[in-house]
Amino acid sequence: MKFDSHKFGLAGAAASAIFWTGCSILCVMWPAKALDLTADMLHLSSLGPLVEFFGVNAANYVSGLIQYTVYTYLYVYLFVYAYNRLNKK
Repeated sequence: MKFDSHKFGLAGAAASAIFWTGCSILCVMWPAKALDLTADMLHLSSLGPLVEFFGVNAANYVSGLIQYTVYTYLYVYLFVYAYNRLNKK
């Protein structure tokens, strides 16, 4: 079965855009909890010295949204392309 790489890439990009938006909203609503969760995921005791570099504003949101959607599109596109090439019969 052959899959359409472009359609899968767009679906992945749309899903990552939705996920990014949801995470950004949660970070705006609960910034301290978001930093604590990030520190836990990175196995750190605290992000105290780095707090000044974290924050959600319009420029950060748009920049991250573009990056995540483009990277996800490329990853999914290449994965499906490789799958189709390896699955030739």
